[in-house]
Amino acid sequence: MKAPHTMFWACAGIMLVLGGGRGSVAATEALPDGGEIMRALADELTRSMNLQMEDLEKPYFIQYTVDDSVIFRLAASYGSITSSDRRRSRDFRSRVRVGSYELDSTNFTGETGGFGMFFGGGAGGGRASLPLEDDYSALRQAMWWATDQDYKDAVETLTKKRAYMRDKNLQDRPHDFSKTPVVETVEPTARMDFDQGAWEQNLRRVSTAFRNHPRIQESSVQLYAVVGNTYIVNSEGTRLRFPETGALLMMSAELQAEDGMKISDSLSYFGKTPDDFPAVEKILGDIDQWVQRLTQSADSPILERYTGPVLFENLAAAQMFRTLIAEAIAGRVDPVGTQRATLTGAGSLEKKLSQEILPDSFQISDDPSASQAAGAQLIGHYRYDDEGVKGERVDLVSDGALKTMVMSRAPTRKISGTNGHARRASGGVGVAEAAIGCLFVEDKKGISDEALKSKLIELARAEGLEYGLRVGALHSASLASSQSDIISFFMRAQRRGGQENVGDPIYIYKVHVADGHEEPVRGCEFGQVKLRDLRNIASAGKTLAAYNYIGLGFGGATPATSIVAPAVLFAELELAKIEQEHEKLPLLKAPLSRQP
Repeated sequence: MKAPHTMFWACAGIMLVLGGGRGSVAATEALPDGGEIMRALADELTRSMNLQMEDLEKPYFIQYTVDDSVIFRLAASYGSITSSDRRRSRDFRSRVRVGSYELDSTNFTGETGGFGMFFGGGAGGGRASLPLEDDYSALRQAMWWATDQDYKDAVETLTKKRAYMRDKNLQDRPHDFSKTPVVETVEPTARMDFDQGAWEQNLRRVSTAFRNHPRIQESSVQLYAVVGNTYIVNSEGTRLRFPETGALLMMSAELQAEDGMKISDSLSYFGKTPDDFPAVEKILGDIDQWVQRLTQSADSPILERYTGPVLFENLAAAQMFRTLIAEAIAGRVDPVGTQRATLTGAGSLEKKLSQEILPDSFQISDDPSASQAAGAQLIGHYRYDDEGVKGERVDLVSDGALKTMVMSRAPTRKISGTNGHARRASGGVGVAEAAIGCLFVEDKKGISDEALKSKLIELARAEGLEYGLRVGALHSASLASSQSDIISFFMRAQRRGGQENVGDPIYIYKVHVADGHEEPVRGCEFGQVKLRDLRNIASAGKTLAAYNYIGLGFGGATPATSIVAPAVLFAELELAKIEQEHEKLPLLKAPLSRQP
């Protein structure tokens, strides 16, 4: 399986990333060999290393990246195709660094109003759309213009950064960049079989399934299929081209409870090609079960308040670990000039190196080379990161203690040297920074699902409670989220001062102490759950589940990631009713719910 790099898939009109391999029996989509692209990149980079403005420094490092791709996007609703597009593009990015490995033009936000943290600090790099034809001169013209602007921004940023550091007397800073071995690999061009007409028909069938569920007010079905080549060249000598394909089928559904509360969820399938999706009949069956579960949640009573043990099923646990661990375990520095009040959590775990952050039976690793786990293909899989470095397996937590972090080529105070985890935010906004790929959480003392439920009941009984709580899935702001889900996420985060919390439960159940029977509830949110609460995990399961995620945050879309985790039982957490106003139910019934 090929790597899901960060260049392709669409989110709010911006294309995001995936990865993949083989195809079916349909029209073959194959990209040109692109030899002229590589030659133009290498020649223009060599010339650009001599850029110099007045008496200022020349670049000491330049990286060029080209994402040469074809992206299909299909969408359907209630049996009708709403869009069917094929987009062909060649996106060019330059990253010019002026100064030295010790101190350069990156990692600076001193005069950017605090927003530089979303773009990696300092200039965000040059961008251009390259000609789709292999015209050597036209390709170099576009590269030259973007590089020239990038260089001018870099020298201006370095001048301001040096002045800021002198004014603030900043000296105790890690270096801005580290060296890494050169990679010279040019792989065969990408190709994938994709029958657009056949998949339009499949989406009609899949979206028609929602006609059987008249309480659903809004639903959507979207398919993205990608074939592309990524080119990375830099002034150290790296010359890299690798192919990638990928396919993502996403569905969302939303309905209202009788009190007006909106209940929504998403369902998705990821593969190397659309051939990796389940058969349409299996998808239709999954939709029926999924919507029935969603409807049951809408018909459940509201949970007013609860303090006690909470069991996260393995999917909900993976979603929880994504929120609490994924960002914090990435080795990033706070750019020079960052105001402490605006920090987003970058590097928040570095000060805990060698300390226990989980019970002593827990192990966490990140392995971007893993393409499958827990019966699913992993969207976070990749071979080369966005700095052209091969992704490495990293053992992050051993026996509950934090050992290291995932790293890009930007050192932190305590860790220097990349382990192949530089990843650009999906859509290409900003520059590459450290991020997870495929995060694996395991408990060496994991127990069975039945034993976990018994442990939940035991803890609830010891607290004198009538029931404990089991959580099946959590809300998150992702590419697959409904519009109201995304709005709700940002409004709630705003009320919390911009701090992300564990998502609100979509499916949550009272597990009664007396006889173990379960009762669904809804409409509640967690109190503030922090990373330190992971020490309160009382037990965990043995069975793992994979959660594929392309997220949305205040800084834009996030890289595609996967979290593989077991169910976990917390000894005590707090939940309370969500305090918000709800829209009234529609005055008229939907056409599909009216009797003929």
